[in-house]
Amino acid sequence: MRCQVRAGVPKMRATPRCDAQVMARPMRIFHRAALISAVSSLLLLLGGCASTPPPTDAMTQARDMLDAARGAQATIFAPLDLGTAQARYALAQQALAGKHYDRARRYANEAEAAAELARARAELGQLREQIHQRARANAELSSHLLGITPGAATQPMNAAPAPASSATQTYPANASSTGGAP
Repeated sequence: MRCQVRAGVPKMRATPRCDAQVMARPMRIFHRAALISAVSSLLLLLGGCASTPPPTDAMTQARDMLDAARGAQATIFAPLDLGTAQARYALAQQALAGKHYDRARRYANEAEAAAELARARAELGQLREQIHQRARANAELSSHLLGITPGAATQPMNAAPAPASSATQTYPANASSTGGAP
C-alpha cells in the first residue's frame, strides 16, 4: 500500500512505513531550520566578537589639532574651548586604555572639533588685537597730521564724544525768551 498524504496529514489507513515517512518530512524541515539558525547565530556571535580596531588615526588627528590650537595661543584667547578639547582628549585616552574603541573614537572626534573651535577663536582674537593696534596707530597718525593733542587721539574711534558740561557751554539767546522782535 502506498502512503498518501494530503496537506501533511496521512489518510486514515496508514501503514507504519507511511507514518515514518510523514513524520520524517517535518523532522527534516525542523533539522534544516535548526541548522540554519545555529549557523547564523554562530556567524553573528563571531561577528560581534570581532573587535573594532583602535582609533589611532582619530587620536592622532585630535592631538594634532590640540597642538595647533595651543600654537594659535588658544590658552590666551579661547581657554574654555581649549579646556573642553583637552578634557575630551583625556576621556578618549581613558577609553582607549580600557579598550572601548568606539567610545574612544567618539571622544577623539569631539576633542578634535573642540580644538578646531579653540584654534579658530584664538585666531579671531589675534586678528581683533591686530585691528585694535592698527586703529590706535591710525588714530595717532591722524592726530599728528591734524594737529590734535595726543591725549585726544588715544580715545577709541568708535567711542562717543564726551558730553560737554552746561556750565562751560553758552547758548544763543532765543528770540521768544527775550520778548523782543528780531
